[in-house]
Amino acid sequence: MDAAIHDTGSRLRLRISAQRRDFVLLALWFGVTFVQFPGDELLLYPLSLWYAIAVWRGQRAILPLVARAWFVLLFPLWCFLSIAWAVEPLAALKHAVYLFLTMMICFQVAVSLTPRQIMHAILLATGVIGVINLLYAVGTGDMGRGIFAQKNTMGKNMVVLWIVAFATFLDPGAGRLTRLAALGLAVIAAVMAFASNSATAVLLVLASSGILLVGAIVLRGGLFRTSRLSLAFLFLGIVLIAGSFILPTLTVDPVEVVLDEFGKDTTLTGRTLLWQYADEQVAENPILGVGAGGFWRYHTSPLVQRIYFEFFKSPGDVFNFHNAYYEIAVHQGLIGMGLALIGMAWAVWMLGLAAFRIGTMPLIYFFTHMTVAMVRTYTEADFLRPFVLFHMVVWIGALVSCQALFAQARTGRRA
Repeated sequence: MDAAIHDTGSRLRLRISAQRRDFVLLALWFGVTFVQFPGDELLLYPLSLWYAIAVWRGQRAILPLVARAWFVLLFPLWCFLSIAWAVEPLAALKHAVYLFLTMMICFQVAVSLTPRQIMHAILLATGVIGVINLLYAVGTGDMGRGIFAQKNTMGKNMVVLWIVAFATFLDPGAGRLTRLAALGLAVIAAVMAFASNSATAVLLVLASSGILLVGAIVLRGGLFRTSRLSLAFLFLGIVLIAGSFILPTLTVDPVEVVLDEFGKDTTLTGRTLLWQYADEQVAENPILGVGAGGFWRYHTSPLVQRIYFEFFKSPGDVFNFHNAYYEIAVHQGLIGMGLALIGMAWAVWMLGLAAFRIGTMPLIYFFTHMTVAMVRTYTEADFLRPFVLFHMVVWIGALVSCQALFAQARTGRRA
């Protein structure tokens, strides 16, 4: 039993297993980091403290995983070093501490819960907020944003809910009621993603659906079997044949069609101009960058004031380059970006290898989420930022994949 009530004669005590406690706290953490609301720091800071203590107390379990996955800690450690030359040392210190804690939380989660439990914790947290978002949007008539500050934010978060809900629905290891609830949440996520009118969100919902369906059919149980490989090549052949018939008949650019459908232009709503500014900043400080918080200083930088004016932003707004690689290169230099890419490459390799070799639905879920997150790095700048659920799932997935592959290899050696 995960939880039990014990009668001690004078009082009743409720005992909850460590694993159930970790599940509940993880779901609460995901809920707090999934959407911002007034007073959320009253939950976020105590949870951060609890996780910091849990990391310290669980170091004997965490350190072996750190020894195998140290690649993901290179960038956070570089952020600590960048304090020495950062334009805003205090901001850089805060960023480094928060980012390192974020990564260590990922390690703690990976060693304390199974991949399926993590997936269900994400589903619980995002599902509750998804229902609240739908009720609020219907009640207020604001279907484009719901409870979120921007339509793009709602679109991104509904993609997160869609992937975990659809993956759980496809998971034969989940209970029947869980799968039915997941199906309902998937419908809510899809409806709200399309209502956001975010081109990125809609395309990612469609793309992730294809990956999950193919993964559920082809990858489940591992790809490296004769029957699965045959099916995979059959899918590939169908796609290639269809493409050979369709592509020659196209008379318009499909990219432009999609952009026009969502009211976008070829500059991606001005992102290409932002990237030109970023190129100039990288050229000024190519190796080390300016440190976290060193560029977007409205009151001291005429260039930032100019960018805010051109993009219709107010002095108190938070802004970025809408590209993770430019954002990292400007603030942490090309060395920092190189270290970030090393961690990213390791995570992609682990997630891909686990999905193709082991092929459980939770691992396929993490692989799908990673694919979507990597696509968004080109248009959004929240990659490797502290406490961002969208990318914490990538690192957690990579770490549990690493553990699963290590366990499989050890079992194979024993056999």
